[in-house]
Amino acid sequence: MWTALYIAIAVILIVFGYLALFSIGSPFALTGILMLALIGQRHRIDVLAPALAWPWVFTIGYLLVAPIGCTSTAVPSGTEEVEGWTRCDSLFLTYAGPTPYRPPLLPALLTGVALATAASLAIQWTLRRRGNRRSLDTGVAASSN
Repeated sequence: MWTALYIAIAVILIVFGYLALFSIGSPFALTGILMLALIGQRHRIDVLAPALAWPWVFTIGYLLVAPIGCTSTAVPSGTEEVEGWTRCDSLFLTYAGPTPYRPPLLPALLTGVALATAASLAIQWTLRRRGNRRSLDTGVAASSN
């Protein structure tokens, strides 16, 4: 019964993620896909938690650095050409260049990957440390009896 519920939740996340892919759907779809890929490991929290946190932290890291909106200014020059400047802002960075300018997405992608990987490793380290502490507490309690 629990396996069927687990699969149903994963499929619902994938369907919702697909339907909302161009707005908020990608982390939902990735979470559902990872749930199905890790179905054999679903009872191991030290494997499942870091993997399921990855798409959410990646999305947050990407959104922190990705250009959100751009504005352009144009000034007529002495010739028939128009000279301009484009400025694209993110939450933490400002991208600017001569018009037409397309800001790079690579910094946002790399930031998302770095933050997600660091968060997943931190979660895994914390869970393993907590598990080792529990096994040590159990060993101390058994030896004191």
